[in-house]
Amino acid sequence: MEAVLRLAVRADGPAVAELARASVLEVFPAYRDAVQTVSAAEHITTLDTALIDDGPGVPLSKASGFTEVEAAQLPMPDSTVLAGVAMERPIEETA
Repeated sequence: MEAVLRLAVRADGPAVAELARASVLEVFPAYRDAVQTVSAAEHITTLDTALIDDGPGVPLSKASGFTEVEAAQLPMPDSTVLAGVAMERPIEETA
C-alpha cells in the first residue's frame, strides 16, 4: 500500500490519536519512567480537533505570539502542494 499525503479531516482524529499513543508507548520508555510514559500516553496524545479545523494553524500560532510574514507553498513528495503561511516570532532574551 502506498501512503497518500493529504490534509487531515476531523474523521481522522481517532486514528491520529491512536498512532500518537502507540508512538509514545514505544519511544518514551527509553527516556522516561513508567509513570511518566503512561501519563504522556493519556494526556499528550489527545487530539485537539481545533488543529485540524483551523486549516494551517494560523489562529493558534497568532495566539502564541507569531505574526504572518507571507503565504507559502509547501511541496509534498507526491507533488501535491499545500498552502501554508510563513510566520515568525521574536526571541525574548532574558538577562
